[in-house]
Amino acid sequence: MSALSSRLATLLALAVLIVTAGCDGGQSIPLDEYVHQLVRDELQSIVSTLQSGTEPLENRLESRMEALERRMEELTGRLDGQQTQLDEVVTQLNGQKSQQDETTVTVNDLTERLSDIAIGMEKHVSEMRKLATRLDSQQSQLNQQKSQQEETAATVNNVTAKLDIIVTQQGDQLNQTSQLATTLDSQQSQLSELNAQLNEQKTTQREVSVRMDNLTSQVDILGSKLTGAINNTPSQQERIDDLAAKVKQLNPPRDCSGLPVDSPSGVYLLRPSGNNKQPPVEAYCDMATAGGNWTVIQRRDDIKPHQDFYLGWTDYKEGFGNVTKEFWWGLEHLYQLTSSGRQYELRIDLEAFDGSRRYATYQQFRISSEVDGYTLRASDYSGTAGDGLQYSVNRMFSTRDRDQDSSGGHCAQHRQGAWWYGWCGRSSLNGRYRDGGVRDHTGIRWDTWRDFESLKKTDMKIRPTY
Repeated sequence: MSALSSRLATLLALAVLIVTAGCDGGQSIPLDEYVHQLVRDELQSIVSTLQSGTEPLENRLESRMEALERRMEELTGRLDGQQTQLDEVVTQLNGQKSQQDETTVTVNDLTERLSDIAIGMEKHVSEMRKLATRLDSQQSQLNQQKSQQEETAATVNNVTAKLDIIVTQQGDQLNQTSQLATTLDSQQSQLSELNAQLNEQKTTQREVSVRMDNLTSQVDILGSKLTGAINNTPSQQERIDDLAAKVKQLNPPRDCSGLPVDSPSGVYLLRPSGNNKQPPVEAYCDMATAGGNWTVIQRRDDIKPHQDFYLGWTDYKEGFGNVTKEFWWGLEHLYQLTSSGRQYELRIDLEAFDGSRRYATYQQFRISSEVDGYTLRASDYSGTAGDGLQYSVNRMFSTRDRDQDSSGGHCAQHRQGAWWYGWCGRSSLNGRYRDGGVRDHTGIRWDTWRDFESLKKTDMKIRPTY
């Protein structure tokens, strides 16, 4: 490169010389042509040198470009391969996801089937237990009815016999009194005779005096007996009145409105079917609340031990519990009563654990037969507790062993009770008893008043409106 620079400098000097000579003489000389030729030759030599120098550079540049192109093609190929692998991985992931979704669906399906199988087994076991309980209950009821009939017959016979004895005793006492009076008259005559003969029979005076003392003592004893018999007359009358009340209960009314006026609240015998061939049943009559005449059909209260209400269909059909404590009167009794042609109203009294109280009343209350699932009918809500039966009207009754609700699940098992459930409803008064007002979906609930809060006390009662 230094030689090339030197040659360029020489050419520049010659060019300057030519220009200077032309300017000084005004005419060209042969040297000019020589110099021009020399310059042309030198320029051609330089161009040749430059070309010979740039060819390796161009070759190296082309070689580098070809290498870069090969590298780019290689990288592009690798990139395409990686993209293909990535697409394959994505495809595999999508396939695995689909398989996972299918597996999840299969697992869920198996879980649901296992749950259905478990529920079915539980239902079968529950039904077997309920059949055994039902047989025991029916045998117990038969024995109880037989015992009650025998006791009633024995009571009637006993009272009748006692009445006969009392009448006989009173007649005997009257006869004895009459005889005593006659005896006294006779003795008085004898005394008169004795007094007349006193002077003549002084020797017998002591003997007569003793006889008089004995007779006086006997008169006093008989007088005391007569007074006792007279004083016992009111007690006998009370026994007669009690017997008359029992005899009247041998033909009991259909509901509590048929009891005598001013009857107190308490346990009475009713015959809801109106059929004298069917035995009467015990019922609690509320004769005080809002005018009285209420037949109580359900009661929950803080009474220990608590009655279990998570029972089966037969129990709710026939009734269970103690009518003086916690009980369910029976769906069949309700059907017999409300299908008699009379209109009934329903009153529900509620109490929370903080002492607050509310009530709800419904008109035209009735239920259908067992064939129709004891479907609930009611209308015209009024009261202070809210319409908790809003979703129960026109619903069939459901128990843990008979699912008749309108939901896709089993509300009786979910609520652990029995009720006219509609999508598990806004009320469940036959749920578990939860102390202290615990918020639990299985408790005694009336959600329009105390949402999810278990209540302390409930009373369901009905009476005819005409």
